[in-house]
Amino acid sequence: MSKALATQAVKLVHDRVKASVPDFDGRAVLLFSGGRDSSAVAAAFCQAFPDSQLHLLLIDNGLLSRLDSTNRQVRLIQGLAPQTDVIFEMKRVSMMMREVGMQKIEGDFIKRGYSTLLVCLACKLIMNYSAARYAKELGIRLVLDGYAERQKEYPEQTDEFMGPLKKIYADFGLIYLSPLYDILADKAVVNQMLSELGVYIPKQEPVCMWSDSFSTAKPEEITRYTAEVLERIVACTTELQP
Repeated sequence: MSKALATQAVKLVHDRVKASVPDFDGRAVLLFSGGRDSSAVAAAFCQAFPDSQLHLLLIDNGLLSRLDSTNRQVRLIQGLAPQTDVIFEMKRVSMMMREVGMQKIEGDFIKRGYSTLLVCLACKLIMNYSAARYAKELGIRLVLDGYAERQKEYPEQTDEFMGPLKKIYADFGLIYLSPLYDILADKAVVNQMLSELGVYIPKQEPVCMWSDSFSTAKPEEITRYTAEVLERIVACTTELQP
């Protein structure tokens, strides 16, 4: 069987990591749900840097289901990459999610006149802020994720959101990278890539209970909401659960 997609993915991860961090020390954090995209990045990274250390970081917002699937995918990645030090860590941020996003839904939606609920943006900001703290505490400079081009219409992947998101990492002195963004353009392509990488495709991927529940917001709403939520996150950072 041809492994053209897997070979391409491994090369992209290697080349883009080295381009972003020329003195890469072999350690990275990957925001990991156990779904298709983050599993593809994990498997490709382990082949690109077999003697490295990869932290699979799950940020639990209190709304995730099928976490057993995440644990299964972690064990799979570990089994596929015995040379790589694959470490799984779960950080619970349910209290911050409650204070920053959930408790203010009514005010954000009605009083501020937003056209759609934007709480998923709050969740993504919390997840990435938490990942930045985690990496900084461990002295790890590189944080990866499985963002995919096919999801670019989501509010949490628009330019209005990604600019402030990247600034979070820059403020922590970290490098943030979505190494397979353009190749993860189609589910069929992702599935074929995973098959070539030897990664089992879960029938029931981990999912947030609010996943795919909201429509796309206006750019100015994303900009305003993102700025407000970042202020809230900084204000309640002490509530981040270890």
